[in-house]
Amino acid sequence: MVPPGHSVPLIDRVPVDNDAMASFAKEAQFTSLAVSLMVETAQYSSITTATAITKVAAMKRPIDHLRDSAMSMEVGPPGGRITEMVKIGERLHTVKTDSIYRIMLADEIDPGRTNINVPNSQQKVLDYGSDSPLVAKTLLTAKQLFEKGFLDPDFESTKAIELSFECLKNLAAMFDLAAEFSRQDDDVESRLAELQIKGCSLALPSAPNVEPRCKEFIQRADHALQALFAIASMFYGSKFKGWFEGLAEEISRKHKGDTQYVGLTADVANFCKSIRTTRNCVEHRRPNEHVEVSDFSLTPNNEIVPPTIAVHHPKFTQPRMPISAYTSQVTEHIADTFEILIAFMCSRNIDAPVKIPVQVVELPENQRSHKLVKYSYGMDGGKQIIPVS
Repeated sequence: MVPPGHSVPLIDRVPVDNDAMASFAKEAQFTSLAVSLMVETAQYSSITTATAITKVAAMKRPIDHLRDSAMSMEVGPPGGRITEMVKIGERLHTVKTDSIYRIMLADEIDPGRTNINVPNSQQKVLDYGSDSPLVAKTLLTAKQLFEKGFLDPDFESTKAIELSFECLKNLAAMFDLAAEFSRQDDDVESRLAELQIKGCSLALPSAPNVEPRCKEFIQRADHALQALFAIASMFYGSKFKGWFEGLAEEISRKHKGDTQYVGLTADVANFCKSIRTTRNCVEHRRPNEHVEVSDFSLTPNNEIVPPTIAVHHPKFTQPRMPISAYTSQVTEHIADTFEILIAFMCSRNIDAPVKIPVQVVELPENQRSHKLVKYSYGMDGGKQIIPVS
């Protein structure tokens, strides 16, 4: 191959004395001419090769040596240890026991390699890691089941993991809101003895921005379920009508006789419909379709009641209950729903050509790669489960 910047002399550019060629009578003279041509060709080749080597060496700049060499970095502050690496979208993420970081290599920031001072970098994206049940039930369970090669080859595991992370981010925000409501209730309860009736009046405590925070929580709950539904659509398509109710009908049709799976999806559909109805009541309030949020209040028995929430709708009613309990229960229920539904969907959609009798199993804790990630692919070994992932 000729290096860039060089041209091969065309044959008709080589000066040839036709009269001299005609006068050669001896084979030795022809041989001498051929050898001379070969020597000149070899010299040209030597020159171009040396030039190519010089150019390749010149192309390897200091920034190239730096970017192409091995690298290491300390991720986050000391304390939490790294337990998993997950590619989410086009970015590598490091899961520690207490947090998740996005890793950005210098070439991602400066792909043209114009600035040798651009460093590899990291950024915390979540304050929860593999020790959190939310992370284990969503992102890590998704990685365990979607990446192992037991689903249809056309299944887009990268997209499914990205949707799992979307669900997790919403759940984390919901968890934070629930924790705020809980701390607020605990704080007021600890100060009840200090509250006194003065001059026939009592200064009730108040929860700041209680209605906007409830609205945000309900919207995030709906967004988390939208991500789960998008994953379900990757298994069953999106041509059926309805939301999770349509999914339940599709599964009932496709897996007729699988009472456990059909029953689960029917329950999931009912729960998800209640969340969607609640969200509609928040965003499209009507006299008979609304969410009632109350601040701290006083009962006829002089008892202080923490902030409460109730849902009023002709097709769904949520009785009045403390916001702290409601938000905590909904967060946990969505995380549990995500975990069990994707386990069932993967179990019922294992690729037919797989030759070994593999299934989705719940592993004993001593066989898990992460103590909170229950589901994996495995085989029934009689007295024990044999993990295959």
